Amino acid sequence: MPKPVYQEIYQDLKRRIEAGDIAYGAFIPSESELTRSYSCSRSSVRRALAQLAADGHVQSQQGKGVRVIRDPSLDVTRGYNGLETFTEMAERLGFTPHTRCLTLERVTADEELAKQTGFPIGTKLMRALRARCADEQAVSTDDSYIPESIASGLTPQIVENGIYRYLEGELGLGIATSRRIITVEAATDADRNNINLGEFNAVAVMRSHTFDNEGLMLEYTETRQRPEFFSEYSTVTRTQR
Repeated sequence: MPKPVYQEIYQDLKRRIEAGDIAYGAFIPSESELTRSYSCSRSSVRRALAQLAADGHVQSQQGKGVRVIRDPSLDVTRGYNGLETFTEMAERLGFTPHTRCLTLERVTADEELAKQTGFPIGTKLMRALRARCADEQAVSTDDSYIPESIASGLTPQIVENGIYRYLEGELGLGIATSRRIITVEAATDADRNNINLGEFNAVAVMRSHTFDNEGLMLEYTETRQRPEFFSEYSTVTRTQR
């Protein structure tokens, strides 16, 4: 399934901003220039710019244009940067990644699991629990639930090679957005068994509901991460009064 045009524009502009090709503080090309450059409609450009603004990369200046407000030099050095895979994060940060599949099983969402994941009661799901290692040190776990109707072909090897690589590359699914809740919680026995916590007695926990290009939820994941390894870059907007 090909990505919508606005997603391709968004991804390209985001890459150029994060690479510094469009400098921090500079104005990006006008809507007219972008429509010509990408051979697309003005509505596609506007959707891409709206997503960049929501991500904290740009801000519209009335009567002037759209200014870049993301400074790549201030980017965090750890943690997830956007909706990226562990392998993509390893490439960005320069460590050697390794994933171990701890559990792969079929489950049915009961009342408790439905409340946790957001999938309706009775939904048949594939659960994949894996440990993430950076340079041979276990730094986090990802516990994911995906509808069996999508991911029935998952195997431990596919899980270790990358679930998103399978969903996007093999199944052609478009993964678009993720809604996240981040907390800091006391480490559990499972955390101590699966993560090299060292001196830490707590973990950073990110609970994510991920949606495809059609706005349908395709995954719930609970990531539990060694605090030293975790950070989150975000931009918030105050309502103008």
